[in-house]
Amino acid sequence: MQSFLEHRRIRRKLEQQIVTKHETPEDVWTEEGRYYYRDGEIHTHPREADDNLPAARRREHGHRTFISGPTINRHSARTHLERDGDVERADVDPELQTDPHTINTQETLGNTTDMMVTGVERLRPRRGETNGIRDDDTVGANGSDVESDTDIESIKKKKLVIVTFEGDLDKMDPHNWSFGRRLWTTLLTSVISSVMFWSSTIDATAHPRTSKLFHTSFEVQTLPTTFYLVGLGAGAVVTAPISELFGRTPVYIPTTVGFMLFNMAAALSHNVVQRILCRCIAGFFGSAPAVLAGASLVDVWSRVERVYAFPIFAIIGFSGALVGPIPGSFVVNSQDFSWRWVDWITIIYAGFILILIILLLPETYSPILLYWKAKELRRLTGDDRYRSPLEFNKISFWKRLRISLYRPILLFLTEPIISIHSAYLSILFIVLYTFIAGYVSIFQEKNNFTPTQAALAFLGIEVGVLLSALTIPLSMWFLRRDIRLSRAKGQSRPDPEISLYMGMFGAPFIPVSLFWMGWTSRLSISFWCPLTASVFFGFGTLCVFVSAFQYVADSFELNVASALSTLQMTRLITAGIMAIVSEVMYKKLGIGWTLTLLGCLSFLFLPAPYLLYWKGHKVRSWSKYARRDD
Repeated sequence: MQSFLEHRRIRRKLEQQIVTKHETPEDVWTEEGRYYYRDGEIHTHPREADDNLPAARRREHGHRTFISGPTINRHSARTHLERDGDVERADVDPELQTDPHTINTQETLGNTTDMMVTGVERLRPRRGETNGIRDDDTVGANGSDVESDTDIESIKKKKLVIVTFEGDLDKMDPHNWSFGRRLWTTLLTSVISSVMFWSSTIDATAHPRTSKLFHTSFEVQTLPTTFYLVGLGAGAVVTAPISELFGRTPVYIPTTVGFMLFNMAAALSHNVVQRILCRCIAGFFGSAPAVLAGASLVDVWSRVERVYAFPIFAIIGFSGALVGPIPGSFVVNSQDFSWRWVDWITIIYAGFILILIILLLPETYSPILLYWKAKELRRLTGDDRYRSPLEFNKISFWKRLRISLYRPILLFLTEPIISIHSAYLSILFIVLYTFIAGYVSIFQEKNNFTPTQAALAFLGIEVGVLLSALTIPLSMWFLRRDIRLSRAKGQSRPDPEISLYMGMFGAPFIPVSLFWMGWTSRLSISFWCPLTASVFFGFGTLCVFVSAFQYVADSFELNVASALSTLQMTRLITAGIMAIVSEVMYKKLGIGWTLTLLGCLSFLFLPAPYLLYWKGHKVRSWSKYARRDD
């Protein structure tokens, strides 16, 4: 529905950008500049800095929105020709490596001689060329005309018009949508991501019932959750490349449908093998919404704005996993409902969000929007020269898929920044998912909680996750300060290390909270003591998670999706595998020593954000893929 409406909006916008002489308006104003007629010819004048309120805000704050902060990047044909894909940067035609430039009115003329199009660019001619054609291209050694097939193809390529956005303030660009529309897009995609993590924990509450029903050990009955997390982590490297070809929305809808269908199959399963297989495939389909939610966030928010937007996304995503055990516990321990309702509730939740996505989620992937714009331009003008940057991309889907499969493993093995954060987040998710079994030992056995009360104890971590939002304004203050300092040094943009502030705020709370919880979980001490410790664990975990994802994304901007999919894959697969042995750990080692072991592991990584803030530029200089200061 929204894709159809988006096509209509693009068509209306293009009708404003196509100017014909027979209409003879006095002035044609665009975000790019002013076009007007004089003596029967079209002339242009660039828009001045104080022409409108958004421009005045940019001049005052250096940014397009209500959030004051310097703009870092400008959107142009060049940025979209080299746009970072979800898996790999664009492999564009070598003929198109020359910098594009905003073209004059004569170059925009289509087959109709009195037509002009604004908001498009051409390749800047090289030395010795006129309008993109070398002066000697059509002249042989003896002065005769020479036109080989290769020459004709080369000339045709150089005459192509590149379709891009119309200046920095073009409303077609998702970064320039209204604040309300971008916030709604963020909330909707974050909620669909939270459904996928909700499913991983609500399902685990049914393990005691399914273990008795299928006559299996607890370790075997944990396998559906384990394989769900494995599918959720590994599936991203397969599903992500599809969004580069078809857009975000066409991937959200069918994968969510697949997630619902295989959850339904899991709910109807008659043995543990059927349930394991269905949950694994459900995780595979669920990986796409989980990963693309972060990609959609990058599509609509600038680097500075993401300081606010990404924590919102992370809080909603974490809340799904933390709240899931509560309804699951009520269902499993109720005499009126079957344990299979843990899956039916997830299906109903996902179905409701799916309806909202179909009706209200717009397409956010700008290369796809420019592709739609180029198609409309060709239709409206009858001129087939107009091409979007996506149409210059030579890399095939299968090559993208092959890259997406090996690149995350390569980055994990060769990049210290990714290896450190992958291991750090893996430990945090091991703790989080072993708590599913650990809270039985901590609160049910040691504090005499009922199963439902033990599930409600997860809200302690949720309180800490929500409290982490208090660090966002402080992080923004430090980020803006560092941007000003970097510009005073002559840098066009700040170093990625400015993304580490939230991690530095939250990292000390993780080992402290684990030691605290481990040695206060006993009847002689009030249950409020370990419950308070869980608040600090939620606070520290969310801060480190947000900081790690933002820092890796900024450091590996040309391979951002491969880098982030590495974090996604390692943390979920590791957590899934450790969920099998979680109950054994708590029973064999005891609560105190289990949490002490996990606390010691997290303590080893405590210096990571501080050391990277201090020497991160040095580590990046050793890297083949990370952004370097030069």
